[in-house]
Amino acid sequence: MRLPFLPRPFLFLTLLCASCVGFAQTPTAPAAPTASPAQPALPTCPSAPNTLRSIASVQGSGPLSARVGQAVSVLGVVTGDFQDRARLHGFFMQQPAAARHAGSSEGIFVYVPLRAHRVAVGQYVQVSGAIEEYRSSSADTQRLTRIGNVTQIVSCGVGPAIAPTEMTLPVRDSRALEAHEGMLVRFAQPLVVSDNHSLGYNGTLLLAADERLWQPHNHPTLTDPAAVSAYNARAAILLDDGANAVRPNPIPYLSAADAGGTRRVGDSVTGLTGILSWAHDGWRVQPTGPVQFAARNPRSDKPATVGGDVRVASMNVLNFFKTLKSRGADTSQERDRQRDKLVSAIVALDADALGLMEIENGAAALEHLVSALNTRVGAPTWAAIPSEVQGNDAIKVAILYKPARLHPVGIASLPPGSSFEVDGKARPSLAQRFATNDSQRSFWLVVNHLKSKSSCPTSSRSADRDRGQGCWNATRVRQAKALAKWVTRLTTQSEDTNLLMVGDFNSYLAEDPLQALAAAGFDNLLQRVPASERYTYVFDGLSGALDHALVSQALAPRVSGVTIWHINADEPAILDYNTENKPDDRYAPTPFRASDHDPVLVGLRFTD
Repeated sequence: MRLPFLPRPFLFLTLLCASCVGFAQTPTAPAAPTASPAQPALPTCPSAPNTLRSIASVQGSGPLSARVGQAVSVLGVVTGDFQDRARLHGFFMQQPAAARHAGSSEGIFVYVPLRAHRVAVGQYVQVSGAIEEYRSSSADTQRLTRIGNVTQIVSCGVGPAIAPTEMTLPVRDSRALEAHEGMLVRFAQPLVVSDNHSLGYNGTLLLAADERLWQPHNHPTLTDPAAVSAYNARAAILLDDGANAVRPNPIPYLSAADAGGTRRVGDSVTGLTGILSWAHDGWRVQPTGPVQFAARNPRSDKPATVGGDVRVASMNVLNFFKTLKSRGADTSQERDRQRDKLVSAIVALDADALGLMEIENGAAALEHLVSALNTRVGAPTWAAIPSEVQGNDAIKVAILYKPARLHPVGIASLPPGSSFEVDGKARPSLAQRFATNDSQRSFWLVVNHLKSKSSCPTSSRSADRDRGQGCWNATRVRQAKALAKWVTRLTTQSEDTNLLMVGDFNSYLAEDPLQALAAAGFDNLLQRVPASERYTYVFDGLSGALDHALVSQALAPRVSGVTIWHINADEPAILDYNTENKPDDRYAPTPFRASDHDPVLVGLRFTD
């Protein structure tokens, strides 16, 4: 499915303050509070116009300050300056002495939107203003304590060095982060990119401890979904770009400045240092220096070898439509860009048969894609199983094949009745029997696209409400059981029990629909893939497999290999074919981000 750039958590501090700001640059004689004997002497500052408070006492030990609305003055060292108009309209400061309140932060954000004040990291400053709790959006479950309505900022000289507080993920709970709000922190451990969907929209990456975060029903080792969810909530933090710009130009954190740049899920950063802050319902780090990434998950120009005599693949083509301004491309330029990416991916897959999902219903889009493939590699390399309108959904499934390698046996089959109909919409599976041109061995290929997890039913009594496996799970189970009965009838009637089912099942590995197919006797070939590679899709920072390949017991011994080619799920969405809202357009006609799902490739061995 095509997902828009969602405004996921990003810091957007742009409220106007209630009064003008008076700045003072020259310190006068009155002394600041004396430092403890163990600390070096602090620079002197003038008398404060408001009650002088420590930052820790302003922050307090709870999520909200007890001094909201009060006019106060605070002293501290500037730890991060983000005053530029395109950045955060303010700076962070931190008190040099340890907090005297258990669980209280020693840092705070100073909001100065009207004009920048000349402060520099390392300066000791005195700030006077009102304490505010800033809520960056209606979805915020917490707020950012800050000093706003600033009346005076005095630079008092060079302050003592502020050492970053060492932090580690996963945290014990959210209070461990609240206690360091506005402070300079450092994560010495490797943090792994778990989500890059919003990188091109607001310059953020979701980082996680040790490895990517997993869908609760798709974890490589943990079998308790509740435990996975609890871990995910404690193990992640956002890396922001220190700015409030939407659709930043240039896009931060990419690996190169040209169209070959990317930042893949699985890459890592070690020693991340910055200011811990809160905005748009997420804890984030505003970096105070360059962020160095390690490419732990590099691109692969072709899928891993699967062996065998016949290669069969499955690929979701992300609403490939020839009709413009429908579900897919809005312009002919976008359609051509999308087509060229898909062609690059299909050619590199080098399958003999290919199941497609999310292609426009009817014949036009399929014919357009086949023509483009044959233009690239020479006709008649590719052909399509004839299929006009299937069901009454806007999208359908389809089958491509290479006539030099395979030939159809009989005509394609659709399931009978309304087995795959949901709310009056039917998106049926498609089955075709193939035989090899050399050995004349045959097998059934069935392409599927079960009901998605979105657009939940409105009735609270519906069995399809989200109960931990996404919406419409009961419908997907019904579809899976109907699919098993139908394909069993196909193999029985044809006396050909070699059967391969591929497609987007909209079900993660341990969810009910796939368990129903397993109970019917079909093997999920993704179980033969290394556990850390069992994903085809990333949603909300969680990786999991929605795309699968299942075989009958008769065909299982003939499977020579299976792989998932990670060209889409790990790539930033900003690299796709779309042209709108891309001030920094990094499009390239390569397989990478040709879709949002990764293709699955299976090798079959028919020669004994």
